[in-house]
Amino acid sequence: MLLAALALLAGTAFAHNVPLGYSNGQVSEDSPYTITGKKDVSAAVYIRPEVYEKYANCDITGIRVGLASAKYCDSLTVWVRETLDGENLATKRIRRNEGQVAVQGWNDLLFDTSLPLEGKSFYIGYTYSQRYKDAAVSIVGDPLPATSFLQTAKNAEWQDISADGVISLELLVGGENMPPYDLKLNGATGMQMAEGVLSIAISITNHGTHDAEEYDLTFDSQGYHYVLTMTTPIVSGTTTEVTTELDGVPAGVGLSIPLTVTATRIAGGEDSTPEDNGTTVAMRLPRNPVVEEFTGTGCGWCPRGLVGMDKLHEKYGDRFVGIAIHGFNKTDPMYPVAYKNIGFSGAPSCKIDRQELIDPYYGSSEDVCVDFEKEMEKGAFVGITASATFNEARTMVDITAQVTTQIDLAGASIAFVLTADSLAGKGSAWRQSNYYANYKSSELPDDLSQFGIGGAKGSNSFEWIYNDVAIATYQEGNKFDIPLDNIKPFETTQVTTTIAMPVKKELLQAIRYDLVNANVFVVEAKGGIANAVRTRVTDFTGVRELDRRSNAAPQEVARYTIDGRMVTHPQKGINIVRRSDGSTVKIMVR
Repeated sequence: MLLAALALLAGTAFAHNVPLGYSNGQVSEDSPYTITGKKDVSAAVYIRPEVYEKYANCDITGIRVGLASAKYCDSLTVWVRETLDGENLATKRIRRNEGQVAVQGWNDLLFDTSLPLEGKSFYIGYTYSQRYKDAAVSIVGDPLPATSFLQTAKNAEWQDISADGVISLELLVGGENMPPYDLKLNGATGMQMAEGVLSIAISITNHGTHDAEEYDLTFDSQGYHYVLTMTTPIVSGTTTEVTTELDGVPAGVGLSIPLTVTATRIAGGEDSTPEDNGTTVAMRLPRNPVVEEFTGTGCGWCPRGLVGMDKLHEKYGDRFVGIAIHGFNKTDPMYPVAYKNIGFSGAPSCKIDRQELIDPYYGSSEDVCVDFEKEMEKGAFVGITASATFNEARTMVDITAQVTTQIDLAGASIAFVLTADSLAGKGSAWRQSNYYANYKSSELPDDLSQFGIGGAKGSNSFEWIYNDVAIATYQEGNKFDIPLDNIKPFETTQVTTTIAMPVKKELLQAIRYDLVNANVFVVEAKGGIANAVRTRVTDFTGVRELDRRSNAAPQEVARYTIDGRMVTHPQKGINIVRRSDGSTVKIMVR
């Protein structure tokens, strides 16, 4: 047998049980796994010896289960096994019909008999019996290969879900050989509140059998040293978040210069494993969420999207990186030549930082501004600055971006999109379809009443001034972003690119060159957006001379095929030639 026989401690639970695992005391309030039906759902974590190395002479006293939901839980069983489908070496169950109810968050289940640790690998897990559909399995943190597994029904095949993070599942370890004092710093995050002022939150677990009544936290960086004495106890076996504010911090500390925090003293004794007492503070920066909207002039429900996006545009300014993708109907004069497929299927709809699909007016509930502000409040661990200039003919835009990161950006990339504000044109193609014209204005929300019967825009189609319209994007073959080559924490990298302005005459005539924006955002390996910045495109001289004209004969500055592909030589068929005076001509090449 891989693990030793059960110790003869029936009916005894140790007074101090320390949690060990990969989730560092974190439980998610939401689960990516909604499982339907009355069934048994099992989750497991593979425990390697290094997880409990310093407790190798101690015992497994129970299992700690973190649940994202327990709404429909009839029973919860925890277990230890050699293999995922092997026999239970130790187990404990609680049942609703016996008055023992599982709860959302952490559930500590102690075995009736402890199980000695023996320096081997094994699985810990739980089986959740649900009477209806539920989303109970909590998964948190970064991916850890071959550690987290899910079984969606009894006898179903186990799935490796490690790519999504780690399951909230931990050992409870106790016994006579447990260390009396042992603090572990799981991580620390910070936010710059003002110049020289940092707000720091530190996650600390007490793995010792004694409460940490008093301890020191030492902050160190280049040219900065500060010791903070804490007198709020951390109870044995618990994880707590300690928050503090640092003042007088030199410029760059925590941002471009690493800042570390270490537990340097515990009153009453020595820490048994000081090597895990320190961590680097990951600084959160202001987050500028990207809102990509799918819309079009032919979409009759899209007027509410126009209002929602304009509300974000006006309320949050450049903190709002809006990109309206007019891909609904090809007759739309703002229909993009190309844009990355991010999963839109209907309009109006939008994604904030490429997360779930929501409504651009109502958001996920009643107001898209609520969703936007929640995303802003997260902060970001990636900072971006950018500048953008037209070439002399205003046919191309040169963009330079600098990315600084507090975290490992393995697999990340950077994307560039041009947008234009205040677009308007004449003709039926520019008119916005409107299904709200079939409703009384009094039946609609105040900001949509203009589209109803009797409203200023209460016809089947109306003229509109369009903002945040995607007019061009970086593209190389079928790729819409540039790899960042795995830049490491506290590294800065610079990326430059050139994007061609659109060539469609109807669209070009509507563009105000002083209202063209370059939107730059970092895309994480999983597809979400880490942070973004929006900057106005200026003329190459740095001065916006909107009505400048040249007396010289216009010269060809760019050539495109009819489908918008830029070429360097004449191509058979229709060629679109952009000239130095800003005009375009179609040329048939035979």
